[in-house]
Order: sequence, then structure tokens, then C-alpha cells
Amino acid sequence: MYAFVVFLGLALGLTVVMQVIDELLPLRVPAALTRTLAVVLAAGFAWMLDYSVFTAFGQDLRSAWMHPVVTGLALVGGGEFVRSVVNALGHRAGEPPVEVAPHRTIRAA
Repeated sequence: MYAFVVFLGLALGLTVVMQVIDELLPLRVPAALTRTLAVVLAAGFAWMLDYSVFTAFGQDLRSAWMHPVVTGLALVGGGEFVRSVVNALGHRAGEPPVEVAPHRTIRAA
């Protein structure tokens, strides 16, 4: 149970870090590049913390280098999953999702 809580905490922390970076960048970055940067950051964090989600759950991988890389992938996937579940639960029935709602601008005549 504690391994799962640590995993979720790290995944949500990484999601918050990525949202802060997204807010601070002055230009729009494609989603694929953002996810790639998230995986690189997550693998770096896992390597610095010497954390492997697979070791925490009693699983072993073929090589030692795979632990931080695959842990980074798992952290990004877990964070995105939790974020999408929270967005779905917070969505009101009958309304369009927040991300696809059209932006309306008011123009002075």
C-alpha cells in the first residue's frame, strides 16, 4: 500500500511541476514535446532519488538502467491518468469539457 501511495505522490508532484513549467514558458510547446520532457524529468528524478516503482512492488527488470527510465514512463502515465480521472469527475453532465470549450472574445465596435 505504501509503495502505491509513494508512486501516486511522485506522479502527482511531477504533474504539478510540468504544469508550472507550462505556465512559465512564454511560447506554446507541442504536447508530444511536453510529454517527452516530462519523461526525461521523471527519469532524472527517479535516478536522483534512486527510486524504482518496480523494485518497490517486488519486481525486477533486466538491467539497472531500465529502472529509472521505465519508472519515469510509469510516473508520467500515472500522473496523466489521475489528472484525466479528476477532470472527468469534476465535469458537469451536459456541458462541454473545459479543454474544448470555445474561447469567446468581446470586440469593441
